[in-house]
Amino acid sequence: MSQTNRDDNPLRNFYKQTRPEFISPDAADRLIPEEITRGLRTKIVGSAVIAYERTTSTMDIAKKVARTGFKNGTVIFSEEQTCGRGRSGHSWSCPRYRGLLFTLMLTHTIQHDHLCLLTGAMAISITETIREVLRLPAEIKWPNDILIGGKKVGGVLVELERGFKKQSIFLIGVGLNVNITEKELPEQTRLPATSLAIENKGFVDRILLARSLLQDIDKWYSILRDEHFGYIAERWKELCVTVGEKLTITECDTEYSGKVIDISSNGGLMLKLDNGRIKIFRGEHATIKHT
Repeated sequence: MSQTNRDDNPLRNFYKQTRPEFISPDAADRLIPEEITRGLRTKIVGSAVIAYERTTSTMDIAKKVARTGFKNGTVIFSEEQTCGRGRSGHSWSCPRYRGLLFTLMLTHTIQHDHLCLLTGAMAISITETIREVLRLPAEIKWPNDILIGGKKVGGVLVELERGFKKQSIFLIGVGLNVNITEKELPEQTRLPATSLAIENKGFVDRILLARSLLQDIDKWYSILRDEHFGYIAERWKELCVTVGEKLTITECDTEYSGKVIDISSNGGLMLKLDNGRIKIFRGEHATIKHT
């Protein structure tokens, strides 16, 4: 009688069940988890790394994984997403093998007033990685868009999921245009688009970039966990092109117009209204229209 080896690790079992979607280990120019984690210096982020060839969205996969056992800091990459999405229901598309598309899973207890700072910390991480690795002048369009020269190169999406035993899990979705050519850029987008390769005027090593990005995310996540909220808000402000702009913001079906003067200690956008009053807007509640 043959005996089947039993594996009680629910996350590993989940991976095995979806194995056909994984990237072939011998495929050329692919995001191989073992290569991303080789030499990775992090405390939490990247504790487990998984890569898919094609998914609807890494957020969809993360929501399924959240109902199983998983390591805090698990990162799910995909070479292509058929239904990638951004903030406020906007779609996000990137040609296969041309970007960094992933979802980071974090179990963290954060006060509701500081929730916006999680988005800020992630946006800072991406921006600083691009600046440090590629020496490109990346900036943040509050709250979650990453720009270079006024063109969008990436973005962050943060969602809260109730996982195993109702545990709070933050799913941080990141999309970066890396080796996209001018011809491959989407034609109709909310913001003009670009890629790191276009701005860098050359091919970008995605493995190196992914490893560096996970390390920077881990650093800024540690800063958030240590509750250095003012430090995050100050760095966010330094990198944010929205500060100083005149905007119209819609909140609860009401429009407010004025000039952005600051980012508050909890990550809110401080707008000096046309009537002189100052109002703070939270990222998850506000829709911005430039005036």
